[in-house]
Amino acid sequence: MTGSADQDDDLRLDAASVRTYLMAHPDIVREDAELMALLARRDAGGDVVDLGSAAREKLLEEVRQLKALNAGIVETARANLATQSQIHMAVLALLEADSLAALDRKISGRLTGALGVDVCRILIEGHAPLRAGESILGASEGFVGDVLGQKVERLGPVDPEIAHALYGQQGARVKSEAVVRLDFHGQDGLMALAARDAHLFEAGQGTELLNFLARAIERMIVQWLHHTP
Repeated sequence: MTGSADQDDDLRLDAASVRTYLMAHPDIVREDAELMALLARRDAGGDVVDLGSAAREKLLEEVRQLKALNAGIVETARANLATQSQIHMAVLALLEADSLAALDRKISGRLTGALGVDVCRILIEGHAPLRAGESILGASEGFVGDVLGQKVERLGPVDPEIAHALYGQQGARVKSEAVVRLDFHGQDGLMALAARDAHLFEAGQGTELLNFLARAIERMIVQWLHHTP
């Protein structure tokens, strides 16, 4: 009998210790979805409205939502970091160009591949700096205003009214675009990236990296713009 009583005392002591510990560290229970669900099930049953169980279910759902939100934030951060790395590497590759023609080729090949887009265009109003450019092309006066109005940039679905003027034959295939205004020492221009993926560029996305890329290309082109035969 003495042994049984001692065991009961030990159990009570252990239970008291556990309770004290959990009272001091309630997050252990709140963050354990399985434990919360088990507690909720044990309190269920009967005709009595169990407000404690309802509160736990609500808390459990909040925990699930917070975990999902945290996972989404981490995934977004990883995607942003990957995009940042891609653009930085692309700019470094463009800096290797030793002429406007070489830059044009790198934009058509290296840049489009690095960014995962199908076409990239750099248009300069009133000036066609290359006789046979693939990406760096001339445009009529006022074209930038027709595309962007007063905006600095635009992201979203490709405008079918100007798709051919921007992207040539590929205009019929691309679905989303990012267009950023450029300034070549007083000459208006734009950078246009387009993809067949309708969701690659969407309104509301951050444009800091796009503007960084646009400013880098802008400065690279200016140094050759009026010195190209």
